[in-house]
Amino acid sequence: MSLIFRSLRKTLRLAMRTCSVKTTMQPMKKKILLVSSANPYPVVTNGCERLVLDYQQTVFSAYEVHFVATAPGTWEPIAWLHEQTNQGRFSIPHLLELDFAFAFFVGFRDNDFTRQVTARVPSFCLTDTHPHPDLPDGVFSGILTHHAAALHDGLLLCGGSYNSDIFFKNRAGEDCIVLVGRVHPDKNQLELVNGYRERIYRRYGLPLYLVGGVDDPAYYQQVRPYIDQVSVRSTIDDGHLEALDNWCSPHQIAALLNRARCFVSASPKESFGIALAEALACGTTCVLNGDFWGFDPTDIGPHVFGNTTGKRGSILDVLEEALATDVRLDGSTWVRKYAIRHAAERQLAFIESRLRGK
Repeated sequence: MSLIFRSLRKTLRLAMRTCSVKTTMQPMKKKILLVSSANPYPVVTNGCERLVLDYQQTVFSAYEVHFVATAPGTWEPIAWLHEQTNQGRFSIPHLLELDFAFAFFVGFRDNDFTRQVTARVPSFCLTDTHPHPDLPDGVFSGILTHHAAALHDGLLLCGGSYNSDIFFKNRAGEDCIVLVGRVHPDKNQLELVNGYRERIYRRYGLPLYLVGGVDDPAYYQQVRPYIDQVSVRSTIDDGHLEALDNWCSPHQIAALLNRARCFVSASPKESFGIALAEALACGTTCVLNGDFWGFDPTDIGPHVFGNTTGKRGSILDVLEEALATDVRLDGSTWVRKYAIRHAAERQLAFIESRLRGK
């Protein structure tokens, strides 16, 4: 009898453990569709691609995210990725067989694909400004924007964001100046490098690091003569302009920002400027000379040096003044309100409330 009893007791314990496992299993995640022409795979090359990756990995971490990359310009679908794995040959009917809770567009272009998605799935769109000529009326359950001419119930005015898990204050010296961005006329690197050796490096001994890859080869050839790898240094392999290694990882960028005397942006205009937010988060003095219209100038003004509502003179003039007067500004506490996890809470609350209202 004792053997039978012990066997029965063992069976009951096993059954209880099995039951316990079943009752603590996590519920299946809801599926969502993320769509953008900014494709962060295989490597992030600009701020919009980094934004897409942050949405996939952080904002929508509670969901099972399917990402469709579209062709720039036409927005024709070119790749379907799930858990960073390409799903093979793209099929719109196959994609739309999935039960998506909602679709989220970073940018938008009206075509057959996007019309099929928005007709079948509750859809939301993130755009830099609203109204926007690319966004048709009556299509979206809600719109998120960095700048709006007027507010209404279906619109969320939200700033940009940065990844605070990677970019935070961890100062390790001040032995360089850093500019982060793709080499392109929009980023205006030529104005900064032309004269940098004479006006900044020889006086202050601070080399300039150009961090980013080539987005405009013809413009890079104008910048290239000033990259001597002493006064002006670059992450670009001059013999392999298309190499993925030309683009630094977020952790590498964070390390450079934390050792920089200044972060400098030569761009004459930016919407939000993720690289700027990342530099602020690292406690780096930020030197600007452009229109950063994604920020309220009275809000950001005390935390940066230079011009935030329009370009005035040369970026070299502004940087030289910052160094000559020993400007030191730490915006790491102020910028935390743009941390991606804070942004996620507010944006998800907006999306979910709009879904409940349907």
